[in-house]
Amino acid sequence: MVISQRGIITYAYGASYYIEMAKSLARSLRLHSPNVPRAIVTDNQNDKELLELFDYVITMKEEYGSNVRQKLHVYDYSPFENTLYIDSDCIAVKDINFIFDDFKGRSFSVPGNVYLKAGDKDNFVELDDILKRFNLTKLPKFNGGIYYFEKNDTAKAFFETALEFSSDWKKLGIGEFRGDGPNDERLFGIAMMLHNQSMFEDYGQMMRTPIGLRGSFDIDAIKGKSSFQKYNEVVSPALVHFACVWGEHPVYHREVSRLKNLNKGSTNEIKSDILSTIKYKFGYQIALLRYIAKRVPKNPQYVQARVKKLLRQVPELIKSRYKTQLIRSK
Repeated sequence: MVISQRGIITYAYGASYYIEMAKSLARSLRLHSPNVPRAIVTDNQNDKELLELFDYVITMKEEYGSNVRQKLHVYDYSPFENTLYIDSDCIAVKDINFIFDDFKGRSFSVPGNVYLKAGDKDNFVELDDILKRFNLTKLPKFNGGIYYFEKNDTAKAFFETALEFSSDWKKLGIGEFRGDGPNDERLFGIAMMLHNQSMFEDYGQMMRTPIGLRGSFDIDAIKGKSSFQKYNEVVSPALVHFACVWGEHPVYHREVSRLKNLNKGSTNEIKSDILSTIKYKFGYQIALLRYIAKRVPKNPQYVQARVKKLLRQVPELIKSRYKTQLIRSK
């Protein structure tokens, strides 16, 4: 039952690490967009802090499955007429109301402008087979850190299609995500094309990950500032998505601490010293080590999947190296 016009929804279940991420997201949203209701789907309904930070605490339905399978049911979970789903490892640094305004009238959409076409390679889908099977000329490629949808028949049918495909994802050629189930982005991408839903060109204003970072990582969640070069583009997103390794980065931990301090009424800044300078200079290397230490021992399926993927790539790498050597020898 819809009980609010617009709002955001996120997920946090399982390890306490994800619960804490969701709290940081909520603190940042409360700071920059206090008028936008916040909902969370969780298996930790008795956490007092979650009850304080979120307007709606929704019980996760275990029968929907594990990992990102839960995201396929976000339409049914959402209590809002217009919903912005946000991954819990994001932090808002600006007011997000403009995102609702930009997306208004779209049944389902995501920020982006990249389309995969026949002959392109992708880690999460057998692209040429998918295009041929569904008679498509292209497939949208995007980061699933945010999704926008409205409560209407088109969006309902869209999610039903994605769910239908998820039951047969291996035969469809959809790649596995972290060793547990299908990649939601490619499932949604196929459903988008079949239901005539398009991406929205946001010019780096809505959400971006720091993956592909070039140079400094300039973000201040309190003052409302973000600017960094992602590959060849300078972006200034309202939502910074600390995906994968970046959730272990010192910058993420710094901003989380600052948001906590603000929440407690403290304005103390994180002290800068020689150690912190080293920490930020080698932030990615530190993050990678943290990521491996936390994730690898707890997710052997993911490790196996990564090893299998690497082994599949070995013949191509050998072939490529052999071609390079032949060219140099001529």
